[in-house]
Amino acid sequence: MRKIIIYGAGLAVVAFVVGLLLFLTFENAASGYATYGSRLGTITVIGPESILVNFGIVGLVISFLSFLAYLFTRRPLLLKSYKFIGAVSGSLVFIGLVLGQA
Repeated sequence: MRKIIIYGAGLAVVAFVVGLLLFLTFENAASGYATYGSRLGTITVIGPESILVNFGIVGLVISFLSFLAYLFTRRPLLLKSYKFIGAVSGSLVFIGLVLGQA
């Protein structure tokens, strides 16, 4: 019982952070730009390249959700989809950032 409470509290925090990330991503997409931040600074992409970055971020969230589903069910298909969606989404973000800065 104690593990369920601890895991549930952890998942509540994760759900809040993921929800906030999705909200900010959709807000940026509606405004026509994308913002990517790291410890080196913030990169803002405007124009068609921002679509790639925003789709990539949403794809990374979907990849994360499929990994969570894999942890609960242990189905190999979910693990494969997590890896595939994560690779495609990471590529979209990278391509969008490179094209946006060129």
